[in-house]
Amino acid sequence: MQFAFLFSTGKNGIIPPVMKNPFDLVIFDCDGVLVESEPLANQVYVQLFGEFGYQLDYEETLHEFQGVTIHDRLAASARKFNITPPADFIPAFNQRLAALTETELKVVPGVRDFIESLTMPICVASNGSRNEITQRLRVANLTEHFNGSIFSGLEVPHPKPAPDVYLAAANAFNVPPARCIVIEDSVLGITAAVRAGMKVYGHAAYMPARSLSEAGAIPFANMFELKEMLVTQVV
Repeated sequence: MQFAFLFSTGKNGIIPPVMKNPFDLVIFDCDGVLVESEPLANQVYVQLFGEFGYQLDYEETLHEFQGVTIHDRLAASARKFNITPPADFIPAFNQRLAALTETELKVVPGVRDFIESLTMPICVASNGSRNEITQRLRVANLTEHFNGSIFSGLEVPHPKPAPDVYLAAANAFNVPPARCIVIEDSVLGITAAVRAGMKVYGHAAYMPARSLSEAGAIPFANMFELKEMLVTQVV
């Protein structure tokens, strides 16, 4: 990222530069960016399908459905196997995942330090439900950083890959899309951010960096690297 610097001249000449941020809002996806919830959701999904006789490959399913809503996951699997899933599949999935989240959810390494290094407003925009996002932030001890600034793809006309949830976040903060950056980890979410006209950085945790780049993101390996890319220390 290119940063603009302002210089002032005093009696001793040029003083150290002050960074002028080229963005005014940082929008975080939740799953895979703030918390490592994707493996938990995938674990529950594969287990449930196995219980009624259909074996899914864990790794393939993890990559296939990264960032996808449970309704769209289930619809895709139903088409694949030409089946009608049990009526209680989604409630059972949500119940098991909520319980597993309370005991097994982990924060993405380095993300708390990265958040605390930022000086501009931040928010969360996810395809998950508000209850899911709220629970995950609470379990990960991240709630206080976002002050209730949560945007759910289920509360806008169209979830990701549509840009709606990102545009809703920018509008709520009265920030033009071009002055927002998005932190994502899925092709689905990157597509949404690009369509919203925002600059997007892609966390290459479960997807190859090349795939994230081809979707329109600037890939990064971990939050420590992202911090170096976005935060300049002024001395």
